[in-house]
Amino acid sequence: MGLSLDCAIHVTADAGNPPGYDRELLDYHRDLLAPYGIPVREDLLADGRNVSFTELAEQLIAQAALEPRARPDLLILAHALPDYHPLTTVSAHANHLLGGRARSLAVSGQGLRSPFTALRLASAYARSGRATRLALFILEQTTLPYAAPAMTHMPEVDSGVLLVLGSGGAWAARAAAPVRADRLGTVIRQAVAGLPEDRVLLVAGPRTDPARIEACALPSVRVGPGSYCTSVWLDLARHWPAWSAEYDAVVLCDTDPDSGRSCVAWLSRHADAGPDPAADHLRGSRTR
Repeated sequence: MGLSLDCAIHVTADAGNPPGYDRELLDYHRDLLAPYGIPVREDLLADGRNVSFTELAEQLIAQAALEPRARPDLLILAHALPDYHPLTTVSAHANHLLGGRARSLAVSGQGLRSPFTALRLASAYARSGRATRLALFILEQTTLPYAAPAMTHMPEVDSGVLLVLGSGGAWAARAAAPVRADRLGTVIRQAVAGLPEDRVLLVAGPRTDPARIEACALPSVRVGPGSYCTSVWLDLARHWPAWSAEYDAVVLCDTDPDSGRSCVAWLSRHADAGPDPAADHLRGSRTR
């Protein structure tokens, strides 16, 4: 049995918090960064928004207000960048707030591919019969106590998305394995094979190649810059009521700038649309 989207909720932090690091956390980061010659920057904490994953997750859960029968038996937190507070287990905390009966885990270390991998993992759980309801948290925050050269994709806004997926609903949710960017168009066309082109919306992340998106010849929107891991998922949550009324399928795609790998996920009214992700191996997945 597959998963289907029940609701999509988003939050962006309009205000920040005072710096919340004590001396122990500063010393922790100094020890962590010293072998790489990266200094701790307390000025970044003083100027930052200092919004944690815990705060974002709690706001999403409050908005969702899930009834006990709608609470998940699988909870996955997906993120690309570290949490503001590094020594917290946010997935377990969110699970507690949602009734404490879910298997909970996090997916990270994959850049913006993390949410796509999380959806594929959840689909595998559902097919095996070990999960019937998923809470997928996609979280992103903007404050780190260091300026690493590799951190070239820092978002401009603290944001979070909560997707609640169940079984047997109208909108089947699927994701494909990451592919080379030159195969992005092929995967998109396979995902919506057999559907009328004017009933499919393609939601492209800002890092996808515009020429490849145009070549798909589908109605499309391009997500603007400002976020990284939450990018296309934020737009999905913001516009889902309108999109679900107008289209039969919504395809999300983005290309990770570091690996060059492209990801595709899609929601379709037709359960038989697109390839079966059960055939994909979970290559390159990392959970913790």
